[in-house]
Amino acid sequence: MANFSTHFSIAAVVSGLTATAFLSADHISPSTAIWMTFLGTIGGLLPDIDSDHSTSMKALFNILAGFCCFILISHIYNQVTMLELLLYTAALFITIRYMGKTVFERRTVHRGCCHSIAFVLLIALCCVHISSIIGHTAETSWLAGGFVLFGGFIHLLLDEIYSVDISNQRLKKSFGTALKPFSFSNPFISLAQVVTIVLLFTTAPSYHKTLHILTNWHHFRFSPVWLNWTDIQVWVNHFIHQAPQKLSSIHQLF
Repeated sequence: MANFSTHFSIAAVVSGLTATAFLSADHISPSTAIWMTFLGTIGGLLPDIDSDHSTSMKALFNILAGFCCFILISHIYNQVTMLELLLYTAALFITIRYMGKTVFERRTVHRGCCHSIAFVLLIALCCVHISSIIGHTAETSWLAGGFVLFGGFIHLLLDEIYSVDISNQRLKKSFGTALKPFSFSNPFISLAQVVTIVLLFTTAPSYHKTLHILTNWHHFRFSPVWLNWTDIQVWVNHFIHQAPQKLSSIHQLF
């Protein structure tokens, strides 16, 4: 399977290019584009959250702990003293980063329920709800969830590609364990994931404006006006016809 560096780099690049496309189409602001790139990159690490002692797992729990601490601080900073704020924040960070991570390691198996399309979709819908709760519009919330889903799907696809040994023309034992709809070996957990996905989708904010954004690319311009094939052909033809005359003139000077 692909390593942490590969997952991180490809998820960051693809998410960044996608966010830039939305920015060029005037669908999102520059700050939102940065945020979407970040979410897509995180999504690209999510399926490895069940891999004990992996870099992805450590990074994700650090980010999760930091995010929860940020939410806590933003809600109680004006109600407690600085010392209390530091103590509460440190306690929350340690609880999530170390205790939560330890419990998660013991309860999960790599390439189990977390390494599936259902899990990535579940986290993406959670992201939609969290984004909506903290005050973002429905369009931004769905885009946030979409980038998480996109990044997670890239991760699963990469792992599936890496399970094919092209040089020896054979399939590795890991083939078929990455890009799967849900974990067939854990039917009860998989069923719970599907039920939760349905509940989250039915209670999520409206997605109609987001669909309009995804289908409206009238303002998108991939290349500048001056860079077109007709002008390039004219310039090349002009260069081909004028080059001999210019070279002849230079030769006569010497």
